[in-house]
Amino acid sequence: MIANSDSIWYASYGSNLQKERFLCYIRGGKPKGREDTYKGCKDKTLPALDEKLYINRRLYFAKKSRGWKLGGVGFISNSIDDSARTLARMYLITKE
Repeated sequence: MIANSDSIWYASYGSNLQKERFLCYIRGGKPKGREDTYKGCKDKTLPALDEKLYINRRLYFAKKSRGWKLGGVGFISNSIDDSARTLARMYLITKE
C-alpha cells in the first residue's frame, strides 16, 4: 500500500509502540499482558509503513483497566509542552 486518499497515519504511544501488539487491533488476537482478545478489523491490511516520532505532550497514567489487570491507562496531555517528548510510533494504515 502506498499513501493515498484511502490511507491515514495513525499515531500511537505507550503499549502500542510495540508493533506486534498494535497489529492485534488489525489482525485480531490477544496481545501479551492483556486479559482480552481483539476481534480485528474488517480490513486486515497490515500497515504499509511505520515510523517513530515524538509528541510534545506529557505522558501520564490514570484510571484502571480490567484489560491491564486494573493497571493504569496511558494518556497524553491536551496541552502542547515544548519541554516534553513522548515517544510515539505512527502507522500508515487503510481508513477501513
